[in-house]
Amino acid sequence: MGYVDLGRAQTLMAQAGLAGLLVFSPENFEYFSGVSGFPVTMWRRAGPASALVSLQGRTAFIAPETAQPAVRRANPTATVFAYPLWIEYVDVAEMADELGIEARIALATQGRVHTRPETYDRNQVDGLLVEALHQFGLTARRVGVDLEFAPAADVQRLRELVPTAEFVNASPLIRELRLIKSAAEIEILRRCVRLTEQGIVAALEGLDETTAVQDIRGRYGEACSAAARRSGERGFQLALTTVHLGPLLWARSDPARRARRGDIVQFDSMVQVHGYKSDMGRTFTFGPANDAQRRIQDALLAGFAAGLEKLRPGERFCDVFMAVQDAVRRAGFPSYARGHVGHSIGSDVDGEEWPWLSATEQRVLEPGMVLAFEVPYYVNGVGGFQNENDLVITAGGYESFNTLPLELTAVGAVAHGV
Repeated sequence: MGYVDLGRAQTLMAQAGLAGLLVFSPENFEYFSGVSGFPVTMWRRAGPASALVSLQGRTAFIAPETAQPAVRRANPTATVFAYPLWIEYVDVAEMADELGIEARIALATQGRVHTRPETYDRNQVDGLLVEALHQFGLTARRVGVDLEFAPAADVQRLRELVPTAEFVNASPLIRELRLIKSAAEIEILRRCVRLTEQGIVAALEGLDETTAVQDIRGRYGEACSAAARRSGERGFQLALTTVHLGPLLWARSDPARRARRGDIVQFDSMVQVHGYKSDMGRTFTFGPANDAQRRIQDALLAGFAAGLEKLRPGERFCDVFMAVQDAVRRAGFPSYARGHVGHSIGSDVDGEEWPWLSATEQRVLEPGMVLAFEVPYYVNGVGGFQNENDLVITAGGYESFNTLPLELTAVGAVAHGV
């Protein structure tokens, strides 16, 4: 059933006093079903791609007819409710070819009303939601909903449709559930990092005085896509990177400015595969680094090493944070003050998931957590520095998905004496 640990979901539901769990967000639908709800998810509304889980472990999905076969394959014991879209869709895959295409289409559409909704029929989707809740005996029970996603108008409509049910916010429960990753999720995130690193390496090839930020970004995206094709990564969806080139940052930088010798080249990059997103960063120099750049990076790597020592089960998130901050300050930058030094990663829409490695987060690290661990510094007038690895907490410590070195590395034609 998708990527979710159903037994753990039942345990968390019981602890929260929930008889059922109803999820609407595109990310949560795919997490529970293992299948994308596209195209209806592009509107990010509550209902057209939904998953329902009862406390007893029964599951149901409401999905567009285009996704129905994949949802059934991925969830053979679940109840699947499907509905038509605006897309003209006819399934003749199981019919004999000798019948001819016209005859097969005629048979497949026999008895069908030959009209379609403008997008999807909201009333029909509402009816399927009510039917699913009724079949699971939840129309007068306490049901958790990902209310931090669901539009207020859609929640009001749901409560009017089923006024006898108590719909409560279950977004914190779902975050807790998604915090411990399955083996399948871990493998996807590992592949995301592999593609990200290939994109960064390729983006730096040919770097010279004619190279601008948009050139580096473009090369990164093209290289990630090419690497996905070469490796047969069919789940590849997207590759994006932030690049800081030179000493000035964000609004103060000139996007048309070309690379100059001595520039910092900083990446903060992601690749998305099956909805899951990497989040890693590296820092390079165009030609040899100067003394100020080296001192900053050395201090950051001292903090990185101190944090890695704490990344093992039983350690608190806040202890990792304090180890990083104290080490950077001792290394020569006593004013260094980050709000967090990392976070969980997965398939949330923004790529950064709760919880954060911050001074106030008291929870402890557990095996199966996948984190982006980072020690960045942004010094306008010198450049942006980003040191970020994606890693999974294991029984004995952690496993990093990264292979690119963290040390400040000189790149470009200058580095080769040209």
